[in-house]
Amino acid sequence: MQDIYLDYASTTPLAEEVVAEMAILMSDNSFGNPSATDHLFGKQAYELIENARLEVASFINALPDEIIWTSGATEANNLAILGLSRFKATDSKRQIISSFAEHKSVIEPCKQLEKEGLELLLLSPNANGSIDINEFEKAISAKTLLVSFMHINNEVGSINDIKSIGKICRKSNIFFHVDAAQGIGKLPIDVKDCDIDLMSLSAHKIYGPKGIGALFIDKESVGRIEPILSGGGQERALRPGTLATVQIIGMASAYRIAKDKMADDHDHLTACRTVFLDNCKGLRGIQINSNSDDTFPGILSIGVKGLHAESIIYDMRTIAVSRGSACTSDNEEPSHVLKAMGLAQDFINGTVRFSFGRNTTLEDAQFASELYRNSVNRLNRLRGKK
Repeated sequence: MQDIYLDYASTTPLAEEVVAEMAILMSDNSFGNPSATDHLFGKQAYELIENARLEVASFINALPDEIIWTSGATEANNLAILGLSRFKATDSKRQIISSFAEHKSVIEPCKQLEKEGLELLLLSPNANGSIDINEFEKAISAKTLLVSFMHINNEVGSINDIKSIGKICRKSNIFFHVDAAQGIGKLPIDVKDCDIDLMSLSAHKIYGPKGIGALFIDKESVGRIEPILSGGGQERALRPGTLATVQIIGMASAYRIAKDKMADDHDHLTACRTVFLDNCKGLRGIQINSNSDDTFPGILSIGVKGLHAESIIYDMRTIAVSRGSACTSDNEEPSHVLKAMGLAQDFINGTVRFSFGRNTTLEDAQFASELYRNSVNRLNRLRGKK
Protein backbone atom coordinates (compact mmCIF):
# COMPACT_ATOMS: atom_id res chain seq x y z
CA MET A 1 0.00 0.00 0.00
CA GLN A 2 1.18 3.53 -0.79
CA ASP A 3 2.37 5.63 2.13
CA ILE A 4 -0.38 7.67 3.77
CA TYR A 5 0.29 11.31 4.59
CA LEU A 6 -1.17 12.34 7.97
CA ASP A 7 1.00 15.36 8.78
CA TYR A 8 -1.20 18.16 7.43
CA ALA A 9 -0.56 20.32 10.49
CA SER A 10 3.08 20.44 9.35
CA THR A 11 2.33 21.36 5.74
CA THR A 12 -0.23 20.57 3.08
CA PRO A 13 0.19 19.57 -0.56
CA LEU A 14 -0.58 22.24 -3.12
CA ALA A 15 -4.19 22.17 -4.27
CA GLU A 16 -4.52 21.30 -7.96
CA GLU A 17 -6.28 24.60 -8.63
CA VAL A 18 -3.43 26.49 -6.96
CA VAL A 19 -0.83 24.66 -9.07
CA ALA A 20 -2.78 25.45 -12.24
CA GLU A 21 -3.10 29.14 -11.43
CA MET A 22 0.57 29.47 -10.52
CA ALA A 23 1.59 27.58 -13.68
CA ILE A 24 -0.36 29.97 -15.89
CA LEU A 25 1.30 32.92 -14.22
CA MET A 26 4.78 31.47 -14.68
CA SER A 27 4.19 31.01 -18.40
CA ASP A 28 2.90 34.48 -19.29
CA ASN A 29 4.36 37.99 -19.22
CA SER A 30 3.68 38.75 -15.55
CA PHE A 31 7.27 38.06 -14.51
CA GLY A 32 8.09 41.74 -14.06
CA ASN A 33 9.15 43.34 -10.78
CA PRO A 34 5.92 44.70 -9.23
CA SER A 35 7.87 47.73 -7.99
CA ALA A 36 8.92 48.61 -11.56
CA THR A 37 5.63 50.12 -12.76
CA ASP A 38 7.18 52.24 -15.51
CA HIS A 39 6.48 49.46 -18.02
CA LEU A 40 3.78 46.89 -18.81
CA PHE A 41 5.55 43.89 -17.29
CA GLY A 42 5.89 45.52 -13.86
CA LYS A 43 2.36 46.93 -14.01
CA GLN A 44 0.90 43.51 -14.71
CA ALA A 45 2.70 41.99 -11.73
CA TYR A 46 1.65 44.92 -9.52
CA GLU A 47 -2.02 44.56 -10.48
CA LEU A 48 -1.95 40.83 -9.82
CA ILE A 49 -0.47 41.39 -6.36
CA GLU A 50 -2.99 44.08 -5.47
CA ASN A 51 -5.88 41.85 -6.57
CA ALA A 52 -4.46 39.08 -4.37
CA ARG A 53 -4.14 41.52 -1.47
CA LEU A 54 -7.82 42.39 -1.84
CA GLU A 55 -8.76 38.71 -1.90
CA VAL A 56 -6.80 37.84 1.24
CA ALA A 57 -8.08 40.95 3.03
CA SER A 58 -11.73 40.21 2.23
CA PHE A 59 -11.29 36.69 3.60
CA ILE A 60 -10.74 38.11 7.11
CA ASN A 61 -12.88 41.28 6.74
CA ALA A 62 -9.89 43.60 6.47
CA LEU A 63 -8.91 46.38 4.08
CA PRO A 64 -6.35 45.66 1.34
CA ASP A 65 -3.82 48.15 2.70
CA GLU A 66 -3.96 46.36 6.06
CA ILE A 67 -2.24 43.30 4.51
CA ILE A 68 1.58 43.21 4.48
CA TRP A 69 3.17 40.35 2.53
CA THR A 70 5.86 38.36 4.36
CA SER A 71 7.81 35.15 3.74
CA GLY A 72 5.45 33.24 6.04
CA ALA A 73 3.83 33.24 9.47
CA THR A 74 7.17 33.03 11.31
CA GLU A 75 8.30 36.33 9.82
CA ALA A 76 4.83 37.81 10.38
CA ASN A 77 4.95 36.82 14.07
CA ASN A 78 8.36 38.44 14.46
CA LEU A 79 7.29 41.59 12.63
CA ALA A 80 4.12 41.91 14.70
CA ILE A 81 5.66 41.33 18.12
CA LEU A 82 9.02 43.06 17.67
CA GLY A 83 7.69 45.79 15.42
CA LEU A 84 4.77 46.84 17.60
CA SER A 85 6.58 46.54 20.94
CA ARG A 86 9.58 48.57 19.82
CA PHE A 87 7.41 51.26 18.25
CA LYS A 88 4.60 51.54 20.82
CA ALA A 89 6.27 50.77 24.17
CA THR A 90 6.21 53.60 26.72
CA ASP A 91 7.31 53.85 30.33
CA SER A 92 3.81 52.89 31.46
CA LYS A 93 3.16 50.17 28.85
CA ARG A 94 6.03 47.70 28.86
CA GLN A 95 4.48 44.26 29.47
CA ILE A 96 3.81 41.49 26.96
CA ILE A 97 1.49 38.58 27.76
CA SER A 98 1.64 35.31 25.84
CA SER A 99 1.58 31.62 26.77
CA PHE A 100 3.87 28.63 27.14
CA ALA A 101 1.79 26.86 24.48
CA GLU A 102 2.69 29.27 21.69
CA HIS A 103 4.79 28.51 18.64
CA LYS A 104 8.50 29.20 19.04
CA SER A 105 8.22 32.02 16.50
CA VAL A 106 6.10 33.86 19.09
CA ILE A 107 7.93 32.85 22.26
CA GLU A 108 11.43 33.63 20.98
CA PRO A 109 10.75 37.24 19.86
CA CYS A 110 8.94 37.79 23.17
CA LYS A 111 12.06 36.60 25.00
CA GLN A 112 14.18 38.92 22.84
CA LEU A 113 12.06 41.86 23.96
CA GLU A 114 12.48 40.72 27.56
CA LYS A 115 16.24 41.06 27.04
CA GLU A 116 15.58 44.58 25.74
CA GLY A 117 13.88 45.56 28.99
CA LEU A 118 10.21 44.70 28.51
CA GLU A 119 8.39 42.51 31.01
CA LEU A 120 7.23 39.11 29.72
CA LEU A 121 4.43 37.07 31.29
CA LEU A 122 3.85 33.60 29.87
CA LEU A 123 0.62 31.97 31.00
CA SER A 124 0.18 28.22 31.36
CA PRO A 125 -2.62 26.73 29.25
CA ASN A 126 -5.36 24.68 30.84
CA ALA A 127 -5.44 20.88 30.61
CA ASN A 128 -7.04 21.18 27.17
CA GLY A 129 -4.18 23.34 25.89
CA SER A 130 -6.10 26.60 25.59
CA ILE A 131 -6.09 29.89 27.51
CA ASP A 132 -8.37 30.19 30.52
CA ILE A 133 -10.22 33.47 29.99
CA ASN A 134 -10.63 34.21 33.69
CA GLU A 135 -6.95 33.60 34.39
CA PHE A 136 -6.02 35.80 31.45
CA GLU A 137 -8.24 38.65 32.60
CA LYS A 138 -6.65 38.51 36.06
CA ALA A 139 -3.18 38.69 34.50
CA ILE A 140 -3.61 41.92 32.54
CA SER A 141 -2.80 45.27 34.10
CA ALA A 142 -2.37 48.92 33.24
CA LYS A 143 1.18 48.19 32.07
CA THR A 144 0.16 45.50 29.55
CA LEU A 145 1.06 46.63 26.04
CA LEU A 146 0.57 43.54 23.90
CA VAL A 147 -1.15 40.16 24.14
CA SER A 148 -0.21 37.38 21.69
CA PHE A 149 -2.08 34.07 21.47
CA MET A 150 -2.52 31.55 18.67
CA HIS A 151 -5.91 30.60 17.30
CA ILE A 152 -5.45 26.83 16.88
CA ASN A 153 -2.58 25.07 18.62
CA ASN A 154 -0.35 23.31 16.11
CA GLU A 155 0.48 20.36 18.36
CA VAL A 156 -2.80 19.40 20.03
CA GLY A 157 -5.47 21.32 18.11
CA SER A 158 -6.87 23.28 21.07
CA ILE A 159 -8.83 26.39 20.05
CA ASN A 160 -8.46 29.69 21.88
CA ASP A 161 -11.51 31.91 22.33
CA ILE A 162 -9.96 34.78 20.40
CA LYS A 163 -13.23 36.71 20.27
CA SER A 164 -13.50 36.93 24.06
CA ILE A 165 -9.78 37.68 24.41
CA GLY A 166 -10.03 40.40 21.79
CA LYS A 167 -12.93 42.11 23.51
CA ILE A 168 -11.05 42.13 26.83
CA CYS A 169 -7.98 43.60 25.14
CA ARG A 170 -9.93 46.29 23.30
CA LYS A 171 -11.79 47.28 26.47
CA SER A 172 -8.45 47.55 28.30
CA ASN A 173 -6.66 49.43 25.50
CA ILE A 174 -4.23 46.53 24.90
CA PHE A 175 -2.98 45.49 21.46
CA PHE A 176 -3.98 41.94 20.49
CA HIS A 177 -1.93 39.77 18.12
CA VAL A 178 -3.18 36.41 16.85
CA ASP A 179 -0.97 33.75 15.31
CA ALA A 180 -3.48 32.31 12.82
CA ALA A 181 -1.03 30.13 10.90
CA GLN A 182 -2.84 26.94 11.90
CA GLY A 183 -6.35 28.40 12.03
CA ILE A 184 -6.73 30.45 8.88
CA GLY A 185 -8.91 28.75 6.30
CA LYS A 186 -10.03 26.13 8.80
CA LEU A 187 -12.25 28.20 11.09
CA PRO A 188 -13.83 31.57 10.21
CA ILE A 189 -11.92 34.62 11.51
CA ASP A 190 -13.30 38.17 11.31
CA VAL A 191 -10.64 40.59 12.52
CA LYS A 192 -13.17 43.35 13.20
CA ASP A 193 -15.63 41.17 15.07
CA CYS A 194 -12.80 39.65 17.16
CA ASP A 195 -11.10 43.03 17.85
CA ILE A 196 -7.79 41.77 16.46
CA ASP A 197 -5.07 44.38 15.94
CA LEU A 198 -2.42 42.18 14.30
CA MET A 199 -2.75 38.71 12.80
CA SER A 200 -0.15 36.44 11.20
CA LEU A 201 -1.19 34.42 8.15
CA SER A 202 0.30 31.48 6.29
CA ALA A 203 -0.38 29.77 2.96
CA HIS A 204 1.22 26.33 3.18
CA LYS A 205 -1.10 25.08 5.94
CA ILE A 206 -4.13 25.39 3.62
CA TYR A 207 -2.90 23.94 0.32
CA GLY A 208 -0.98 27.02 -0.79
CA PRO A 209 2.74 27.48 -1.51
CA LYS A 210 5.53 27.67 1.05
CA GLY A 211 7.58 30.83 1.42
CA ILE A 212 4.66 33.26 1.53
CA GLY A 213 2.48 34.67 4.29
CA ALA A 214 1.12 37.99 5.47
CA LEU A 215 0.60 40.19 8.48
CA PHE A 216 -2.68 41.99 9.06
CA ILE A 217 -2.16 45.38 10.72
CA ASP A 218 -5.28 47.26 11.77
CA LYS A 219 -4.83 50.75 10.33
CA GLU A 220 -7.14 52.30 12.94
CA SER A 221 -5.87 50.77 16.18
CA VAL A 222 -2.21 50.15 15.25
CA GLY A 223 -1.49 52.16 12.13
CA ARG A 224 2.26 51.86 12.21
CA ILE A 225 4.91 49.51 13.57
CA GLU A 226 8.69 49.49 13.40
CA PRO A 227 10.21 47.44 10.54
CA ILE A 228 12.57 44.64 11.51
CA LEU A 229 14.27 44.59 8.09
CA SER A 230 15.93 47.42 6.17
CA GLY A 231 16.72 48.04 2.56
CA GLY A 232 13.64 49.06 0.59
CA GLY A 233 10.31 50.86 0.63
CA GLN A 234 8.02 48.00 -0.31
CA GLU A 235 4.91 47.16 1.72
CA ARG A 236 4.40 50.61 3.21
CA ALA A 237 8.13 50.56 4.07
CA LEU A 238 7.38 47.84 6.65
CA ARG A 239 8.78 44.84 4.79
CA PRO A 240 11.47 45.49 2.17
CA GLY A 241 12.25 43.14 -0.69
CA THR A 242 11.00 42.24 -4.14
CA LEU A 243 7.58 40.64 -3.81
CA ALA A 244 7.14 36.98 -4.81
CA THR A 245 4.36 37.38 -7.36
CA VAL A 246 3.80 33.68 -8.09
CA GLN A 247 3.64 32.67 -4.41
CA ILE A 248 1.32 35.58 -3.60
CA ILE A 249 -1.09 34.53 -6.35
CA GLY A 250 -0.90 30.96 -5.05
CA MET A 251 -1.73 32.14 -1.53
CA ALA A 252 -4.76 34.11 -2.74
CA SER A 253 -5.93 31.10 -4.74
CA ALA A 254 -5.64 28.83 -1.69
CA TYR A 255 -7.63 31.30 0.41
CA ARG A 256 -10.34 31.51 -2.26
CA ILE A 257 -10.66 27.71 -2.29
CA ALA A 258 -10.65 27.52 1.53
CA LYS A 259 -13.50 30.02 1.69
CA ASP A 260 -15.65 27.71 -0.45
CA LYS A 261 -14.59 24.45 1.19
CA MET A 262 -14.16 25.40 4.85
CA ALA A 263 -17.43 23.94 6.13
CA ASP A 264 -17.12 20.73 4.10
CA ASP A 265 -13.47 20.36 5.14
CA HIS A 266 -14.43 20.65 8.82
CA ASP A 267 -17.12 17.98 8.47
CA HIS A 268 -14.71 15.68 6.65
CA LEU A 269 -11.95 16.09 9.25
CA THR A 270 -14.46 15.41 12.01
CA ALA A 271 -15.43 12.17 10.27
CA CYS A 272 -11.76 11.15 9.91
CA ARG A 273 -11.12 11.81 13.59
CA THR A 274 -14.22 9.83 14.60
CA VAL A 275 -13.22 6.83 12.47
CA PHE A 276 -9.70 6.86 13.93
CA LEU A 277 -10.77 7.16 17.56
CA ASP A 278 -13.61 4.66 17.25
CA ASN A 279 -11.11 2.08 16.06
CA CYS A 280 -8.83 2.83 19.01
CA LYS A 281 -11.47 2.28 21.67
CA GLY A 282 -10.28 -0.20 24.22
CA LEU A 283 -6.63 0.46 23.47
CA ARG A 284 -5.02 0.47 26.90
CA GLY A 285 -2.70 3.17 28.18
CA ILE A 286 -3.50 5.87 25.64
CA GLN A 287 -4.46 9.48 26.36
CA ILE A 288 -5.96 12.00 23.93
CA ASN A 289 -4.28 15.35 24.44
CA SER A 290 -7.04 17.93 23.99
CA ASN A 291 -10.28 16.15 23.21
CA SER A 292 -13.03 18.65 23.97
CA ASP A 293 -15.50 20.59 21.86
CA ASP A 294 -12.84 23.32 21.68
CA THR A 295 -10.42 21.14 19.71
CA PHE A 296 -9.92 21.36 15.96
CA PRO A 297 -10.78 17.91 14.56
CA GLY A 298 -7.94 17.84 12.05
CA ILE A 299 -5.26 17.54 14.74
CA LEU A 300 -5.16 14.45 16.93
CA SER A 301 -2.44 14.17 19.59
CA ILE A 302 -2.26 10.79 21.35
CA GLY A 303 0.10 9.80 24.15
CA VAL A 304 0.89 6.28 25.33
CA LYS A 305 2.31 5.76 28.77
CA GLY A 306 5.63 3.96 28.82
CA LEU A 307 6.31 3.98 25.08
CA HIS A 308 8.44 6.26 22.92
CA ALA A 309 6.99 8.12 19.96
CA GLU A 310 10.05 7.32 17.83
CA SER A 311 9.40 3.59 18.23
CA ILE A 312 5.72 3.95 17.35
CA ILE A 313 6.47 6.07 14.29
CA TYR A 314 9.16 3.66 13.12
CA ASP A 315 6.79 0.73 13.55
CA MET A 316 4.14 2.52 11.43
CA ARG A 317 6.56 3.08 8.56
CA THR A 318 3.89 3.60 5.89
CA ILE A 319 2.18 6.44 7.79
CA ALA A 320 3.65 9.97 7.70
CA VAL A 321 3.09 11.49 11.15
CA SER A 322 5.20 13.48 13.62
CA ARG A 323 6.02 13.77 17.30
CA GLY A 324 4.71 17.33 17.41
CA SER A 325 5.58 20.60 15.74
CA ALA A 326 7.62 20.04 12.59
CA CYS A 327 9.52 23.21 13.44
CA THR A 328 11.08 21.50 16.45
CA SER A 329 10.75 17.79 15.65
CA ASP A 330 14.51 17.48 15.21
CA ASN A 331 14.98 18.70 18.77
CA GLU A 332 15.24 15.99 21.41
CA GLU A 333 13.72 18.22 24.09
CA PRO A 334 10.20 17.23 25.17
CA SER A 335 7.35 19.24 23.68
CA HIS A 336 7.07 22.59 25.49
CA VAL A 337 3.33 22.59 24.73
CA LEU A 338 2.65 19.21 26.35
CA LYS A 339 4.81 20.15 29.34
CA ALA A 340 2.85 23.39 29.75
CA MET A 341 -0.40 21.42 29.69
CA GLY A 342 0.86 19.47 32.71
CA LEU A 343 1.19 16.08 31.03
CA ALA A 344 3.28 13.44 32.73
CA GLN A 345 6.64 12.76 31.13
CA ASP A 346 5.60 9.16 30.35
CA PHE A 347 2.78 10.41 28.14
CA ILE A 348 4.87 13.18 26.56
CA ASN A 349 7.53 10.67 25.50
CA GLY A 350 4.91 8.51 23.81
CA THR A 351 2.94 11.24 22.05
CA VAL A 352 2.33 11.06 18.30
CA ARG A 353 0.48 13.74 16.32
CA PHE A 354 -1.84 12.63 13.53
CA SER A 355 -3.22 15.44 11.39
CA PHE A 356 -5.86 14.87 8.73
CA GLY A 357 -6.48 16.91 5.60
CA ARG A 358 -8.70 17.50 2.62
CA ASN A 359 -7.12 14.57 0.76
CA THR A 360 -7.37 12.09 3.65
CA THR A 361 -9.94 9.39 2.98
CA LEU A 362 -11.95 7.60 5.65
CA GLU A 363 -10.16 4.44 4.53
CA ASP A 364 -6.84 6.19 5.23
CA ALA A 365 -8.00 7.09 8.73
CA GLN A 366 -9.22 3.53 9.32
CA PHE A 367 -5.99 1.94 8.08
CA ALA A 368 -3.81 4.36 10.08
CA SER A 369 -5.77 3.67 13.26
CA GLU A 370 -5.38 -0.08 12.79
CA LEU A 371 -1.67 0.31 12.22
CA TYR A 372 -1.37 2.53 15.28
CA ARG A 373 -3.36 0.13 17.46
CA ASN A 374 -1.29 -2.84 16.29
CA SER A 375 1.97 -0.94 16.88
CA VAL A 376 1.02 0.09 20.40
CA ASN A 377 -0.07 -3.44 21.29
CA ARG A 378 3.08 -4.95 19.77
CA LEU A 379 5.42 -2.54 21.55
CA ASN A 380 3.61 -3.06 24.84
CA ARG A 381 4.03 -6.82 24.49
CA LEU A 382 7.75 -6.35 23.87
CA ARG A 383 8.04 -4.51 27.17
CA GLY A 384 6.01 -7.16 28.98
CA LYS A 385 2.72 -5.26 29.11
CA LYS A 386 -0.54 -6.75 27.85
